[in-house]
Amino acid sequence: MSNISTLMTKNPASLDPEARIEDAWKIMHTHRVRHVPVVKGDKLVGLVTQKDLLVNAQNRSLLSLPVAEIMVFRVSTITTDTTAEEAAKVMLNKKISCLPVVEDDKLVGIITESDFLKRLIQLLAESKN
Repeated sequence: MSNISTLMTKNPASLDPEARIEDAWKIMHTHRVRHVPVVKGDKLVGLVTQKDLLVNAQNRSLLSLPVAEIMVFRVSTITTDTTAEEAAKVMLNKKISCLPVVEDDKLVGIITESDFLKRLIQLLAESKN
């Protein structure tokens, strides 16, 4: 099975914990993503998901608050030497849709359900040929 570094998005867009919730919305819209890692310096400290934003969307006054107010602090992660199979099992067992990829707590990438679907589409196309 392939190593996760061949499937992950390298150097994903990220936010500082003091960035505004509105900035998270902008990143998700601009980059067409549903997950934004939160980093302090290079160190992963949390994750903001589209779901987190939607839950808090009713109150527009929250848009000016820092993402640290709504981010997930306890984030499951993997390393670049994790296999795709192992990562998929973690996501399935924990019922999560992404895993930040770290080396020494430094964010180096992210793997999402979409990345796995892209690979599945490639494999299905290859099997037709």
